[in-house]
Amino acid sequence: MLIGILECGQTSPDWIEEHGEMAAPFPPFLRGADAALEFRVYKAHRNQLPAHAHECDAWLVTGSPASVHERLPWQPALAQFLIGAARQRPVVGICYGHQLLHDALGGVVQRSGKGWGVGVQDYPLQAVPDWAPAGLLDGEAFHLIALHQDQVTTPAPGTRILAGNSFCPVGITTIGENVLTIQAHPEMTTRLARAIYESQRPQQGDAVTDAAVQSLQTRIDSRPAAHWVLAFVRHRLASLASNAHPAS
Repeated sequence: MLIGILECGQTSPDWIEEHGEMAAPFPPFLRGADAALEFRVYKAHRNQLPAHAHECDAWLVTGSPASVHERLPWQPALAQFLIGAARQRPVVGICYGHQLLHDALGGVVQRSGKGWGVGVQDYPLQAVPDWAPAGLLDGEAFHLIALHQDQVTTPAPGTRILAGNSFCPVGITTIGENVLTIQAHPEMTTRLARAIYESQRPQQGDAVTDAAVQSLQTRIDSRPAAHWVLAFVRHRLASLASNAHPAS
């Protein structure tokens, strides 16, 4: 399976050597669930986009230091590509990607009055789709690394909320048939999260930063999240193939 990664921002130059570019965590994250996966990176923030949705089997939209409501010059073309791709291929959005997909498909994204979401957050399940693998979670919630100050406040039409919490009600969703979105960062390593949280200490303060860093020692459901993402992608690819070649 070939997954196209649509990279939506530049990693801080100080961190590239140790942590890689924005797309770098995604191959090891997903290969933890399937070592045979292949990846192709498109630097969407530099206007590098696929010619068509069928260049890859599925698409993944990364996080970004940008905000959806900034309306940066590269964002409209990416949004238009995703609108078309979502009709033809499975599309997965992570953090900024989650927000961009909701925005592009008719939802609303806003700066949250609750402030930054940081640290390992619990996202209790509200619905379990039939494609979801069983037995991977400890209880009925995902525990995932968060790093965001924007949120989806009005989900796109056709949204099903799979998980959320009081701070971030629209946490994990599907939109229509072919889109899966996650506000948190299941791909993020604890080392990178710690570096980012520490860099924000002057803005966040010691209490918030210390709590966020301490939470990185708790359970993090990166592996279950990877299995959910791939289960969704495989489910949708099988359905799309079946619809394209109906039984006679």
